[in-house]
Amino acid sequence: MMARAHNNGHMASAFALRLNRLRRFANPKPLTASAALLKERVAHPAPLKEDHMENTEFRRDLNACDNARMILIPEGTFLMGSDRKEVQALWKKMGWDQRWFNSQVEAKHGVGELHVHEVEISSLWIYEEPVTIGQYYTFMQDTKREAPVDPDIHRQWNSAWKDGMPIPGSEGLPVSSVSWEDAVAYSSWAGCRLPTEAEWEYAARGPSNLIFPWGNEWQEDSCRCANQLAGRHFTDHDDFKMWLNGNGSRRPDGTYPRPCWLSQHVAQLEGPTAPLEFPNDRSWCGVVGMGGQVREWCSDLYDPNYYPQSTRRDPKGPDDPTKHPYRSIRGG
Repeated sequence: MMARAHNNGHMASAFALRLNRLRRFANPKPLTASAALLKERVAHPAPLKEDHMENTEFRRDLNACDNARMILIPEGTFLMGSDRKEVQALWKKMGWDQRWFNSQVEAKHGVGELHVHEVEISSLWIYEEPVTIGQYYTFMQDTKREAPVDPDIHRQWNSAWKDGMPIPGSEGLPVSSVSWEDAVAYSSWAGCRLPTEAEWEYAARGPSNLIFPWGNEWQEDSCRCANQLAGRHFTDHDDFKMWLNGNGSRRPDGTYPRPCWLSQHVAQLEGPTAPLEFPNDRSWCGVVGMGGQVREWCSDLYDPNYYPQSTRRDPKGPDDPTKHPYRSIRGG
């Protein structure tokens, strides 16, 4: 049964895709993402006091389409974005190459996430956990959609799919490699929509403005993320070392490494796990896997200079796809 807005009987819906640190990314191709569904209410309840939010027992329900557990997040205000010192501190803690920081954060490609601003978010429903391969396969059967396999990346050894079906035992893992169009199609099928980037970040960090779901200090054993697994399994792989350390950014032949290849392998075969294995990777409102797991699509078009001009209430990102052809992804 669909969750209801008891004030007036109306129902509305939303869809969310959810990923690693509370950072924003743009991707020119829809390469990796998992899906977490959101449902947004038309009539909003009275907002809770922010200093009591962390002690709130959040309302839960099931989506009848795919039996996903949903959590009702009350409306509230939070600080969106990161400051340079915060990002630099993480860089140093992780031991990443300073040249990578200079190219990714200090480069003159726009403001990016480095513009902290206050945002108000209306109440909404969000899936407690990422959409699974099994749930996505049910959607495929109903809609005749193909499995999310990229022939340029996936081979038999690094794909969760074989002959258009999930490999036995993978059904409970978060689905990955879906395109933005795949995610939109799934959301429509499930009676939902993609979340905005602001909604995703609000669900992740909340009114206390945490940097990570568990607090403000990075804890490597608190979530499942690609660089941990890859560091154990691909220490001799040149592309991985370039991706992790940012050394020189290009290969000797002038081409760029493909971190997406690594992400696909980790996400599909080793990255996602049962949420209980990482109890600290649960956000203030109870949403699982926003500090780690897999990358997730948002509805927003991506503009590195959008934050300074963002609206305060429920921002939805740029509105001109001819100027901003890419979509935002979060987490991983």
